Amino acid sequence: MSHPLPGKSFTVVPDAVAALADELSALAAELGWDVERIRSSAGWFPTALEGHEGWAAGAAATSWALLCDVVASRTRALGEVLTAAVTAYLAEDAAVASSFGSGRTPR
Repeated sequence: MSHPLPGKSFTVVPDAVAALADELSALAAELGWDVERIRSSAGWFPTALEGHEGWAAGAAATSWALLCDVVASRTRALGEVLTAAVTAYLAEDAAVASSFGSGRTPR
């Protein structure tokens, strides 16, 4: 696999990436609460608005809840990926650091 930015480098700041992962997890939890509120509200539209308008409003709210649920699960997954990346990065960093001066060659 080629480097996405040939000739460029980047610096990983584990604490900042972990903080971002925590923010994403919190956002996913908030979105999860919103999904439940939207689903609950969707059921009231057909009663509040009669006929096709009520059905259409309920269907739109249900669709919106589904979309929010997808965004919440993708946000949660991204937070988990970032957490795993920080864990792997720190483990590799520790392994490389411990290999110096021990006579072993770095991986």
